[in-house]
Amino acid sequence: MSLMEEIIAAVDEMPPFPQVVQRAMQELAEPEYEVSGLVDILKVDQAVTANILKLCNSAYFGLPRKVSSLKEAVVYLGADQMRRLLLSGAANKIYEKPNEGYAVFANELWRHALATAVMSQVLCRYLRLKIDENVVFTSALLHDVGKVVLSAFVIEEYQAIESKVDNGKSSFQEAEKEILGFDHAEIGGKIAEKWEFPPEIIAAIAFHHDPSHSPKEFRLLVELVALANNLVVMVGYGTGVDGLACRGHALLLKKLKIEAKDLEKLLLLFQIEMEKTCDIAGVGDD
Repeated sequence: MSLMEEIIAAVDEMPPFPQVVQRAMQELAEPEYEVSGLVDILKVDQAVTANILKLCNSAYFGLPRKVSSLKEAVVYLGADQMRRLLLSGAANKIYEKPNEGYAVFANELWRHALATAVMSQVLCRYLRLKIDENVVFTSALLHDVGKVVLSAFVIEEYQAIESKVDNGKSSFQEAEKEILGFDHAEIGGKIAEKWEFPPEIIAAIAFHHDPSHSPKEFRLLVELVALANNLVVMVGYGTGVDGLACRGHALLLKKLKIEAKDLEKLLLLFQIEMEKTCDIAGVGDD
């Protein structure tokens, strides 16, 4: 069995993306969703219910009394904060998996994923793009999920990948392709297919390092995720040796018509939103 065949087998063995979260996201996507319907979906998952109540009763909100009803908590948090909480909680568990090759920066991997999701949403709003923000956030949050699977297969190869990036001649994914014959984006796309995500999210994950080869109908979304990925690396939310080895940064800025004066505003908005999201997701930003 080839390395690629072993990895595909590992993808097939991955647990599905939490169905409760997927169903809840579908419900929240409705313009006038029913709170009672959303509660019925969420209440079957004790961990999700506990996280929602924990957040609602946290110092972040500073409520004068304790909230013990899931329905009341859902109403109080609202759709936007519920989406962030649900997706971040599910993704955090997935990104905690690496325990071999890429485990050297497992915590950075999670911080980078969350930061990319926040940045993509900031970009979407700042540029007033007509893209579903939920799709943007989900795509960006899971863009590096391929590294979770690859982690178990790059124990020996990781040093060779790191060396190629360190010498400045290759980006991280270029080094992966040269050493392994494929990269984490390609594997991530296959994971998204297994999880039966919509084609636009699959494309954003699979082509986030190569937007020019993505399907034209999803090109803007892929470019947005790719640029968000690059920008958060620029401000210190990188993933190990991947940090200073991004490609196509200037081209993406030009295509999305972002000038130098816009970057300062974008980065300020990002820091504000990142702090807020970390509070909502119950994770540290350090």
